[in-house]
Amino acid sequence: MIKKSTYIPAVARIVLIGLSCLLAFTGNSLAQNRKKVEILHCDVLDFNEHIIANAQRLLGNVNITVDGALMWCDSLYSYTNNMVDAFGNVHIVRGDTLNMFADFVNYNGDTKLAKARRHVKLIDKQVTLTTDSLDYSMVNDLASYNYSGTVKDSTNVLTSVIGQYYVNQKKAYFKTKVDGVTKDYKIKSDTLIYFTNSKKVFIEGPTHIFNEKDTLYAEYGWYDSMKSYAKLTKKPRIWNIKQNVKADSIFYDKEKGEGLAMGHARIQDTENSIIVLGNQVQYNDLTKIASASDSAVLIQYSKTDSLFLHADRLRTMPDTIPLKKPVLILKETLVKKDISVIKGGPTKKKSTKKFIKTAATVSDTLTSAISQHEAQAVKPISKDTLTSGVVVPDSLTSVASKNESLAVKPLKSDTLKLGTALGDSLKTDSLAANTMKNARLVLAYYNVRFFRDDLQGKCDSLAYWSKDSTIQLYTNPVIWSGKNQISANYIEMINRSKDPKEIHMNDDAFIISMDDDSLRFNQIKGKNMIGYIRLNKLNKIDVNGNGQSNYYAHDDKGEIIGLNKAESSNITIYMNEGKVKKIVFIKSPDGELKPMADIEDGDKLLPGFNWQAELRPKNKEDIFRSPLPGSPKLTLPKAITNPTQEKPLE
Repeated sequence: MIKKSTYIPAVARIVLIGLSCLLAFTGNSLAQNRKKVEILHCDVLDFNEHIIANAQRLLGNVNITVDGALMWCDSLYSYTNNMVDAFGNVHIVRGDTLNMFADFVNYNGDTKLAKARRHVKLIDKQVTLTTDSLDYSMVNDLASYNYSGTVKDSTNVLTSVIGQYYVNQKKAYFKTKVDGVTKDYKIKSDTLIYFTNSKKVFIEGPTHIFNEKDTLYAEYGWYDSMKSYAKLTKKPRIWNIKQNVKADSIFYDKEKGEGLAMGHARIQDTENSIIVLGNQVQYNDLTKIASASDSAVLIQYSKTDSLFLHADRLRTMPDTIPLKKPVLILKETLVKKDISVIKGGPTKKKSTKKFIKTAATVSDTLTSAISQHEAQAVKPISKDTLTSGVVVPDSLTSVASKNESLAVKPLKSDTLKLGTALGDSLKTDSLAANTMKNARLVLAYYNVRFFRDDLQGKCDSLAYWSKDSTIQLYTNPVIWSGKNQISANYIEMINRSKDPKEIHMNDDAFIISMDDDSLRFNQIKGKNMIGYIRLNKLNKIDVNGNGQSNYYAHDDKGEIIGLNKAESSNITIYMNEGKVKKIVFIKSPDGELKPMADIEDGDKLLPGFNWQAELRPKNKEDIFRSPLPGSPKLTLPKAITNPTQEKPLE
């Protein structure tokens, strides 16, 4: 028994010794992983468990190192659990550039986290972060605050409720009530990231960037505050007092003034009441030039109506060109007068009139027209012939007034109803002359189609001058208004602030007016025509060259009495309330009034008749429709077909 009892304590002692060695080894290993506080200087070093347990007290001009950082303070407690509390004028230096100041710092050597409180300032070269509560991780050099802070560098100041500063990446993250001030703009945001080296701001929430003139909004993107360059990709908008831009994404270079809007882009010119739409819109704030493509639309709006225009490409620019616009100039020198004023039809008469014509060639495309416009001045269009008193139609009027036998009473039976509809298409409330200094020139290229409630049209290219509300239509243009159709190789609509307004139709001009019963068509054609509009009603039409007319005459009861067919080199038609008041035929007039029973199918349509209803835009959405080549057109070889019935009406 003695041996046994003696043997057991001996084994126990061996085990205890082994455990002690193991624990001692483990403790030494853990101690080696911890970087202890190294005291460089203090005025007083004290240990008093009655004041604080398990801690050394360092008082006066304290200077220590901890985890590779230098620290100065007024007093410090160094705990046995590898923590320190620093009090008063705390200053920490990490590396060559990072300095932190605070009234109090708690540092945990195990987590390597410094908690700085009250009057905290973190300085990293030219970047200064100030707050009252900051946590700094020595592991990844990350400073965080949750109770409001400010980051300031040489050019920008940004504040937020929540923030982080990544020292190594020079990256500041701001969250909640973000406010910023740059050299040119102010910023208000929900979430921002700011790189202090590149001065780039990354938007990650609803953000406004603005100054006294311009405002930029987006919910995602980035902005270079040094170069004033922005890329905005979520709900972006840019606006000022004169312009409003929005799209799916916007790229903007303020120094160059260049912008690109992609996807559902919209530019509104509030000064000129113009909106440009497209899936790709480019604009320049310096040149004030904008262009749109891919579903491009121009909208000219007013209090009463809006014009919707579509083309393959749209351009707008300042209307600063002082020269006259590229239009056909037609001079006529009257040698001898040969006038025939009719009621019911002209009479044959020999011509003694000689014409001398000079013309500026009309450009086939808008591009060449603008080039011509910039290259040389074109002589101005002759004024309203009712007031100028110098060109042919005025002399006709004066002769008619001197010779009572030539005067004719209004033709109540004539129903060439062009005046009201075409006059209303140039309403002053929707296309009033724009006298402002920032007037615009709008150019539309290729496959142009437009719609307004009272006016529709199509052409290859178009120019609109907002200064005087002139519209130029190039290459096979057609305009519809009510039951009327105007066509020519070139059309110009001049909308002056004072009457008369004018419609110029050059080369193969043709006016068609559908009769009230939609079964017959009144027609006027000629080489060139000018329509004069007073009080929003067509007052007079001058047909210059190869004039022809077909119109149905009615008696006083409104019954059709026949078809009035007439030809003359030049024709002047005077209108009253949309009806023919008087027709003046000049040079070799020829015509007759055919009773209804004598009218043959070939009499009903003038050569070149082309009622193009299938091309007419029906609404603002229909401007995108591209009628296929070879679409059915209205032809009347034997009978006029009512479009509402399947069978032709004899």
